[in-house]
Amino acid sequence: MSQIKVRCVSRRPYLQQQSDGSLLEGSFAGEITSLTLGKVYDVLQKEHGYLRIVDDSGDDYLYPESLFEPAVGS
Repeated sequence: MSQIKVRCVSRRPYLQQQSDGSLLEGSFAGEITSLTLGKVYDVLQKEHGYLRIVDDSGDDYLYPESLFEPAVGS
């Protein structure tokens, strides 16, 4: 089975942490600096709407699928 590859299309997460610790869908003023727009990443695992990838820090983390698109031809 070939590994899934995705291209980063956004560095703005769609979830905001509320004061009670819960997550709410909404806008976020910052950006995820450990991702590069347009860069192709290997997906290590898919987990409930999230993708586990090795980001630019060299460590693997879960990111929302909405930050990526399939990398065609990569």
